[in-house]
Amino acid sequence: MRKAIFTSLLIPMLALAAEVGQGETLKQGLMYLGAGLAIGLAAFGAGIGMGHAIKGTQEGIARNPTAGGRLQTMMFIGLAFIETLALYALLVAIILLFVK
Repeated sequence: MRKAIFTSLLIPMLALAAEVGQGETLKQGLMYLGAGLAIGLAAFGAGIGMGHAIKGTQEGIARNPTAGGRLQTMMFIGLAFIETLALYALLVAIILLFVK
């Protein structure tokens, strides 16, 4: 785990250290890697968050069926916020790919 964290911190530093005209393909490759990591980790986190939200809602409905409507409403609002965070990561990935 520590190696993964160290590597994820080292790769952006390499992209910033690349000189103009030298290592341009390295810089572009690291931008693609950063964009892929951004959307991949965001999708992974959003999937786990949505799973926990749905699990909690289903457990709550199983314990108190009369509160099912309110719980589902709050779950859908929470899922919308989680999905918004994933879309922000997609926006960051697109910015990394197309802005020079």
